[in-house]
Amino acid sequence: MLSNEQRIGAAIILGLALIVWIGMAVWPTEPQAEQPEPKKKHRTWEEIKDSMRLADSLRYAQWAAEREQRYDSFRTADSLRRAEWKRIRQQQYDSFRIADSLWRDSVGWRYAKRVKKDTILDLNHCDTTELQLIRGIGHFSAVQIVRYREQLGGYYSPTQLTDEPLAQCHLDTLLTHFTADTADIRTLNINTCSVEQLQRHPYLHHQQAKAIYTLRRQRTRLRSIDELQALPDLTEQDLLRLAPYLRFE
Repeated sequence: MLSNEQRIGAAIILGLALIVWIGMAVWPTEPQAEQPEPKKKHRTWEEIKDSMRLADSLRYAQWAAEREQRYDSFRTADSLRRAEWKRIRQQQYDSFRIADSLWRDSVGWRYAKRVKKDTILDLNHCDTTELQLIRGIGHFSAVQIVRYREQLGGYYSPTQLTDEPLAQCHLDTLLTHFTADTADIRTLNINTCSVEQLQRHPYLHHQQAKAIYTLRRQRTRLRSIDELQALPDLTEQDLLRLAPYLRFE
């Protein structure tokens, strides 16, 4: 059994609960109004044009890069084809020119305008016209003989016409038609020439010219060609060929 105090407390609690329920039923709470979504800001025409220009510039840059890459590949391939074509054309032209020169040399006596006679010429004083008086020498061979003479500084013997630069002219059977006056041969002063001047001579390559220059610096001055025998880069045959073109002053 409940005491009076407990009954009074329970009655009070029930009364309060009843009052709260009645209050909630009589004064219902209104739902909170939903906040409207913010309106989207419309872009201006200038902003639209800027974005379009940016996108267009990016597309154009990509297209230009791809186009330039294609053009580079085309130009490279075309330049390689042109270089190969020029090389083949020059090779064919050289072979045709040599063949034509040899053919003209062999049948030159048939041409009335190229009357040739057996004679003896000085290799150091004749020109291309005089060289073509020798039966078996055409324009091409005459030009090669004169050009090689300028490179050497002059011929000291007709046998030099059989050197490798003139091998394509086939002059070995015509040596009896020539002499060589050595009085006008241009010589090189071995004690003043640079490496570049020495290696321009057909009988010296770069390594030999450098060896001569180094030996000269070591000995201050060279007095004879015998001192060059100490160089392993120069053989006895090389020294014999070089002797007429060197002077020691």
